[in-house]
Amino acid sequence: MAVTNESFLDAPIPGQSLTAEPKSRPWRRPAEATNVDDAVALYAPMFQDKTTTRLMLEQIENGIPLTSIADILITGNAMEGRHSLDVGILVAPILVETMATFADMAGIDYVVGNEERDTPETNEEIVRRAVSAVKKVKGEEGPIEEEQEMTMTEDAEIEMEQPQTGLMARRSAM
Repeated sequence: MAVTNESFLDAPIPGQSLTAEPKSRPWRRPAEATNVDDAVALYAPMFQDKTTTRLMLEQIENGIPLTSIADILITGNAMEGRHSLDVGILVAPILVETMATFADMAGIDYVVGNEERDTPETNEEIVRRAVSAVKKVKGEEGPIEEEQEMTMTEDAEIEMEQPQTGLMARRSAM
């Protein structure tokens, strides 16, 4: 086993999470919304805010699936103690339908996230979309240069050529 530079004294001690005061953390308090109706009422102001709605529509326009956006919202609100994960799972379809309605009203094509694709995206296509989205945010419009495209392809090929070994490697690769 390799020794790392991390100090073992900086790690939390066993039971440290039990030393905090009761109800001092969001996950140690009862959730604000305990049913679906209350949770939907928590999300309603978010959809009424024009700035938040504009940012959400930009992400939908960039091709982020509606289910991914709903998962992020649910996880964040569950971590803050606004509702439990169980209630969040029940609210997810409502959030997806609401976002789809907003996208339809704005005339934006959207991806729900549960569709099966005819042709799966390759890693190159995903990287190309991510780089173009970052460039768009930075204000550097335009396609990826050929040099960058070649280095991404060569890196992917080199990574694929190396055999996978180790405890979790597939048996055929060992």
